[in-house]
Amino acid sequence: MANTLKFLPQRKADFLAYAKQVHDVVTAPGFNPASMNLTPADVTQLGTLLTAAQSAHDAANAAVMDKKAKVQALSAPGGALDLLKGKVRDIANAARVSPASDDEIGAIGVSRRDPSPTRKRAPADPPEFSVDSVAPGVINVRFRTAGSAQPRARAENTVGVQVAVVNGANAAADNEADTVPPIVLTRSPATIDSTRMPDSVRLYARWVTSRGLTSPWSRPQDVAVL
Repeated sequence: MANTLKFLPQRKADFLAYAKQVHDVVTAPGFNPASMNLTPADVTQLGTLLTAAQSAHDAANAAVMDKKAKVQALSAPGGALDLLKGKVRDIANAARVSPASDDEIGAIGVSRRDPSPTRKRAPADPPEFSVDSVAPGVINVRFRTAGSAQPRARAENTVGVQVAVVNGANAAADNEADTVPPIVLTRSPATIDSTRMPDSVRLYARWVTSRGLTSPWSRPQDVAVL
């Protein structure tokens, strides 16, 4: 059934289908172009332009598919780039354990691992730790490198802080922060869930590295839980 349209279709494929519909009508056996104020030249030109546009559209689609196939061949898992990376990695690893000198392997951008690497240490100083605000069910806190002008400054080698929550109803005791399971916070500011905390708590914080090394604890923050 013929399509009835108020406007020309916007999609290329839809417009080409509509143009073919028009061409099929005006070239149908027994059709008189003059009945639509057309000349035979109009009909011929329509056919020529339709053929050219359809060919260009097909070529563009083919080019898109060809580009997609080439991108896959380059970047897909197991593709040319993946295989090349594997080979370069193998060469670098072979060079690293070869008898070649450090300068020789350095020419291809390879260095040998230090047989006695310097161990990354935990910070010697605790974080600057503070309570921003308290709301029902939450405690909002901040931490940063002590004395830093940057509000989110993090001590070198650390991944965040451990926070110890101690029952404030009990008298403060030495090393009490070490007696409770810590909460790990990786970003500042941060929110701590207080829904299961007692009415009063003391919060301590210390830096922690990816290897679990820690700094000393900060001074306690007394908090009335809401």
